Amino acid sequence: MLLRKGFLFGVFLCLTQGVFSQIAVETAWLPITEAEKNQKAPLVDKTAGVEALFWRVHVWDEVISSDWQRHHVHYVRLKVFNEEGKKKISSFEFPYGNDISVTQIDARTIQPDGTIVVLKKEDIHEREVVRLGGIRRKVKSFAIPAVEPGSIVEYRVREVHFKQNIRYLRAQIQREYPIQKMTYYVKPLSRDYINMTMRVWPFNCRNSPLNLEMNGFTSTTVENLPAFQEEPYMISEANVRAWILFFYSEGDRRDPNKYWEKRGKDIYTQLKQSLRVNDEIRQAAAKAVEGATGEEQKVVALIGYLRQNLRNLYDSSVTAAERGKIIKSMPKERARTSEEVFKSGIGIPDELNTLFAAMAQAVGLEARPALVADRNNVLFEPRLADSYFLDNIDMAVKIGGAWKLFDASTKRLPPNMVGWGEEGSQALVSDPKAPVFIQTPLSPPGDSVSLRRGTFLLAEDGTLEGDVQLYYTGHAAAERREGKVGDAPEKQQEEVKEMVTGTFASAEVTDIKLENVENTSQALAYKYHVRIPGFAQRTGKRLLFSPLYFQQGASPRFSASERKYPIAFRYAWKEDDEIRIKLPAGFKIDNGENPGSLEFGPPGAYKLTMGLTNDGQFVVGRILEFGRGGALMFDTKAYPALKQLFDEFHRRDGAIISLKQEAQ
Repeated sequence: MLLRKGFLFGVFLCLTQGVFSQIAVETAWLPITEAEKNQKAPLVDKTAGVEALFWRVHVWDEVISSDWQRHHVHYVRLKVFNEEGKKKISSFEFPYGNDISVTQIDARTIQPDGTIVVLKKEDIHEREVVRLGGIRRKVKSFAIPAVEPGSIVEYRVREVHFKQNIRYLRAQIQREYPIQKMTYYVKPLSRDYINMTMRVWPFNCRNSPLNLEMNGFTSTTVENLPAFQEEPYMISEANVRAWILFFYSEGDRRDPNKYWEKRGKDIYTQLKQSLRVNDEIRQAAAKAVEGATGEEQKVVALIGYLRQNLRNLYDSSVTAAERGKIIKSMPKERARTSEEVFKSGIGIPDELNTLFAAMAQAVGLEARPALVADRNNVLFEPRLADSYFLDNIDMAVKIGGAWKLFDASTKRLPPNMVGWGEEGSQALVSDPKAPVFIQTPLSPPGDSVSLRRGTFLLAEDGTLEGDVQLYYTGHAAAERREGKVGDAPEKQQEEVKEMVTGTFASAEVTDIKLENVENTSQALAYKYHVRIPGFAQRTGKRLLFSPLYFQQGASPRFSASERKYPIAFRYAWKEDDEIRIKLPAGFKIDNGENPGSLEFGPPGAYKLTMGLTNDGQFVVGRILEFGRGGALMFDTKAYPALKQLFDEFHRRDGAIISLKQEAQ
């Protein structure tokens, strides 16, 4: 992570009075310069087909009644150099919904001969892309008119953001195409509304010193930015992509140790009131842990009770009316108490975890709120002295004298596991006297298992038919539960059918069953019967096929020959496959050489076995285990060896068996 040394320079930005939404921000197009007209090739990346000459974003905050709003006005000017660049900017999309409003879109094309073609209002289209549990997401889109190589394209978009943490602005600096000059103009709230200073914190870039502009805006610029290109299995984007954090803060530069000590004490104090319980909660907690022996069993029992009897506000099972009622009932000056959450039966994730801690204390367990870093965001270090980087609240319970994290709010994982992003991270356990950082452990491969079994009959015409059973645990199950909880059984079954036919287009999938979609204490299970004409290729008296059914259609994990960013797997995993294929009568194995197992040291193991049983079944066993000892992150220098390793897995997974029909 390229974080500037002397990381925080707290510059006081001009805080002015007034209603900011009335400010005129570049309502007219800026003149096209001769240099821009005459530019024949990109300056930042010589291979780019399109390049942003500039990208300017004006941001300001305002208070209307008691609500805060944040306004963004993007003004982008692009130069198109070839057909590839023309294709890349053929259309633009801007999502909006409950918390973002797109209020203005303007665009135009300046062709090489100077002709100007303006986007018509009727050419801006709207469509709904998501509707889940009453939460709607829409997109405004438009196609750039009359673009050709040599054209200059520019557009302005105005967005208003609601219902967000207005204390922070995460300014994306690096975009999908190269940018010659990226400038943010920021104007914070006046001291009439907030008694804090706005500060600037750059990541993975070097920005210019802050410059006071007209109307109280202050600007900062980053130049010559290459396009950002995502890579598979890369380290989280925030650690490699250029961005700047603008945030309100009290005081001057912080001492990290003092900051986190105070923050840990404050969190405990803030939530202490919410941890209070009434007789109803005490009785529910006591009943939930009946029969549980030991501290961890009590924790698991409490989490099981909460998941069964309370709902996450963002679950699809919560209706729009229910969600609106809960949001309306939330006090603005404080968090809801455990009693209020328990009575409502619905809570946001932080509230569900707070209620869990309250119930844990009611049955004699020592529980504390804990601020947790997310490995899918910035890789946290305590020197990043702001709670923005510890944005999740879990609960720490003392088990056997040591703190262990639990998350009661998710229904996708077993009670004793937290999300993969919170594994291998740091957490601040709150305390009224001595808050402490703990390192959360990484789960071993055996906690996230894909156990797959197939029993088949192969016909002499190459048709494969049989039964398949798939079992998933831990994070492997959580990924597959995502989006399925609350779905109708018919929809769940259709998704399994699409999964199979996506690999075997001719497959006929019947008798589909899903088990334990919501019961995270048991493995998520898919079961189905399948018939696949043409699974084996018939050539004269021979049948050719790959017996590793569960690896069919898989692409190599890494395809690029070179790598820019470090590699990071989400979690350690284990794949355990067994395939039994009854061979057609009169056929014998002509060529069935086993590519064999592969040793690659401490991170894991690859084992492949093949053999023929006495009753004519060809049996394949495959085990791939990866991520032992927390080996999940690899430097770019390790990429050639890592790619070679997974390419070898893929080669062996594609082993071909040849059967020959015996003479009659």
